[in-house]
Amino acid sequence: MRRWKQVKWAEAGQVSAILGWPKSNHDADPPETVFDRLIEEGREDDAALFLGQALPRFEAVAWAARTVQELSLTPRAQDAEALKATLLWLQDPSDGRRRAAFAIAEQSRGASPQRQCALAVFFSGGSIASVDVEPVLPPKDTVGAFAAGAVLTAATESGRHAESLRSALALGDALASGRETARP
Repeated sequence: MRRWKQVKWAEAGQVSAILGWPKSNHDADPPETVFDRLIEEGREDDAALFLGQALPRFEAVAWAARTVQELSLTPRAQDAEALKATLLWLQDPSDGRRRAAFAIAEQSRGASPQRQCALAVFFSGGSIASVDVEPVLPPKDTVGAFAAGAVLTAATESGRHAESLRSALALGDALASGRETARP
């Protein structure tokens, strides 16, 4: 049986609690077991939400960015810039690039998958306050929510939701297990 070596959570209930899901008889199971169960039950959207919270922050952003790159049609110029900022941050996850991704995301409107990727970058770590005030840490669920949102939106916009989402979930599973690397 494969293990999600990149995931820090030992029990699925830890991930479910972040999502605000009710307690379950499967909370003590490994996260990958519950992920598999969600897919077997035809709950792929929930599996994406679960995976977004289970993955480490960097891997969650990489999962979203790679999925959006593969699935998106030609985006608007602002959205293309948001994805570019995300990819640059993945190459060099500095605070300057994290804040640059947010600045570009602020210029874009709507819930495009590219914008959600850039927002995932911004909420991935470091202060979300301006640089001249006391640091404010992002809520722990935000990066995973934006990453999963980007994946789900890209899958829907692809016109092949089920097929695209299955491919995205396979990529996320490979990142979680260490079969794929998050580094570009």
